[in-house]
Amino acid sequence: MSSEAGRLPATAPHGVYVYSVDSRSWVPAGRSALLGDGVYVIYFDNARCGACRKFDDYWFPFVEKAAPERRATFVVVLCDWFARNCSSDDARELFKEFDVHTSPTVVFLRREGGRNAKMLRGEGVMPPQWLALTYLLITQGA
Repeated sequence: MSSEAGRLPATAPHGVYVYSVDSRSWVPAGRSALLGDGVYVIYFDNARCGACRKFDDYWFPFVEKAAPERRATFVVVLCDWFARNCSSDDARELFKEFDVHTSPTVVFLRREGGRNAKMLRGEGVMPPQWLALTYLLITQGA
């Protein structure tokens, strides 16, 4: 799914999306996109969430700026309203796995040796400075 100016619209089908630096768009993926070793920055988004629409104004520009460094994989997990109202099995299971009950939620995840080695989490509308600092902490292995 292509998205204008690097944004994934809230009207997109429920699912898991990974940002493609090359096409500057969000492409559909599955839960398996989070299984490899590396750093993942995961935005749990609810289509019916007003705070998420406000947070989008910080999230998408942040991804556009940070993604070209290729130090992390940026992911959006989109449902209508948490795991309770989600037509994507993969997205619903990720909401449950990461115990997401607040939106927006961003999880910064480092996987090493096939397991979750470090996880940082933010809930609510996080300012751009928090996103940048937490990104540095997870990508530099602090």
